[in-house]
Amino acid sequence: MANVKRANTSGITKSGVAIPDVPDVPTIGSATAGLGSVSVAFTPATTGGTVSLFTATSNPGSITATSATSPITVSGLAAETSYSFTVRGANSTGTGPYSPASNSASPLEVSGAYDALATVTVGATAVANIEFAGIPNTYKHLQFRCLSLKSANPGTNIRINGDATAGNYPQHILYGTGTAAQAYADTVNYTGFVWGINDAGSTTAPVVSIIDILDYTSTTKLKTIRALGGADTNGDGQIWLGSGMNKVITAPITSITFNGGGANFNQYTQFTLYGVR
Repeated sequence: MANVKRANTSGITKSGVAIPDVPDVPTIGSATAGLGSVSVAFTPATTGGTVSLFTATSNPGSITATSATSPITVSGLAAETSYSFTVRGANSTGTGPYSPASNSASPLEVSGAYDALATVTVGATAVANIEFAGIPNTYKHLQFRCLSLKSANPGTNIRINGDATAGNYPQHILYGTGTAAQAYADTVNYTGFVWGINDAGSTTAPVVSIIDILDYTSTTKLKTIRALGGADTNGDGQIWLGSGMNKVITAPITSITFNGGGANFNQYTQFTLYGVR
């Protein structure tokens, strides 16, 4: 604040301190839902007084949160409830006006429930790959529930963020039938985590699997995978348990590709992606 001098009617000047303006209204941005919270973006006004703290207020509920910068994360919100938000700034002089309301956003449930995000079902034309792209980063883990029908029996590769580099997917497999069992590890050969070892070699003998990908949004952890599956290959039952990882990717997972390992996925194959809260 500047030191100012003012003249009175007698021509005598006095020193004083300028009083800053209150903040002008900020420009509201997007409200983005998170787990039990919403992140509210905004742009400070370029006019008016300098802001020391911004406050976002929810409607309904008048739940508030503060921050010196954008965005503001408002927590303690009811899951699956639609909220909009207004933002205003304050400084030592006073509090400025609220912005217009943001778009509506509904916080996600914090519990360990599952949300179905996408399903791919193969039609009459067989395909070599099944891809899930644009995976949101609002969950803790991912889970796939798969029914796979293939015309031949190589294992199916899971590739993370498009990485198909041989040796980037070390893994351990326990595998057995009603008469034999195997256990092995591999760190060299595969271009993706292999699940569904000895996939059913018939369109009438599906492989059924549950595949978990843990902490997929982490920016520091390598991405780990576990899979449990089984099949009845027309009388020769199979079951396997596998764990593996991508040893180079620490970025959040945004896409997953299932590659048939040299065989196509046939009609009625169905993969569903779930987000685990």
